[in-house]
Amino acid sequence: MTKNDNNKMEKIMAASPETLSLIITEEECYLVLKALDLYSRIWIGQYDRIDDLSIYDTGDKWNQNSVSHMLFQQIRDLLIPYLARRGDYTCCSLGIWSEKTDIRAINAYDIQQRLRYEVSWYNNPEGDITVNYDKPWIRGDLGDFSVFCHRNDDDVIVTLYLSEEQLKTIQTALEVLRLLIRREIKPAFMFFTSNEEALSVAEELTKVYKGFEFRSFSSDKDYGRKIYGDLISKTAMLMERINKTSEEKAYVEYIRVNVPPANPFIPFEEAVKILDQSFEHFKKTRRKIPPNDVLNYPGAGFLTKVIGRERSTTDYLLVWYEGKTRTEYYYVGEDFLFKHGGQIDIPRDIKEYIRLKCKKRKNHGKRD
Repeated sequence: MTKNDNNKMEKIMAASPETLSLIITEEECYLVLKALDLYSRIWIGQYDRIDDLSIYDTGDKWNQNSVSHMLFQQIRDLLIPYLARRGDYTCCSLGIWSEKTDIRAINAYDIQQRLRYEVSWYNNPEGDITVNYDKPWIRGDLGDFSVFCHRNDDDVIVTLYLSEEQLKTIQTALEVLRLLIRREIKPAFMFFTSNEEALSVAEELTKVYKGFEFRSFSSDKDYGRKIYGDLISKTAMLMERINKTSEEKAYVEYIRVNVPPANPFIPFEEAVKILDQSFEHFKKTRRKIPPNDVLNYPGAGFLTKVIGRERSTTDYLLVWYEGKTRTEYYYVGEDFLFKHGGQIDIPRDIKEYIRLKCKKRKNHGKRD
């Protein structure tokens, strides 16, 4: 591991065979995320998200009597017959990991997850509890990929190390976004189906959307027009770079990976202070079942055996720190462990303190 010019830790690893490097700005990264999100949502039937681009005045998307609403409903029932008569497309769709969901939607969501996760952690290494910081669950058939972030002046540069199939997924998502920005509904849906009846309905939708005006407000008459121009320009520039990367096929031999900062051990005095608190305190804090690899997370923590007067338990509580963020997990195990760049036994003095503290609590709850 080495420290780079941004005073961040990184490591260099051998790349998988036929790995392509796509370099984009943080702003372009968010455009990729927007495209991937919309692409996967269309696959599962959430067509109402098309209007969330906020470019055109399409009316109330909840109005089930509008022409566009009825046409989208027809397409949804044709392409996802499983959902027919199960509910309106604005409130009923497949789940992203449903067995009925097309694998291309899941692959797009995999890329979206990994990208937003890495950029979020880079910008805010102390973490948060939002979806941006949830560890990605990769479920598609294209596998995972690596992302490297570094700062260049005032901008964050994001490097994606992708397979050709993953790059193609991003290309397709951006092309669909570009078509929808231009109100080309039928050409966009041709990426999702060859069903002639559905495409005929999509052609009618194209005509309907061509009749919509740009969205405007009394405070900003050119609101929709400005979003349109901005998205068209940025999407075109980004697609040009991606197409060039795809055509050149300049495979990389090595990749750079960000290494999250690990905390120092919790000082003994701090551990004692926390262990001194009653079990009732722990009941009031946010606790959750830990993922299997929680001890591989960057950070430092300790396990304490929790025994309360309300109910006896042999469970352990894992108090885990990442930066200033404290999370408490339920955990079942036999050993008290510290984690810091590897796994070692907890120091003997702390282990003895925990043993005595647990014994004292257990005895406190007994009747004379």
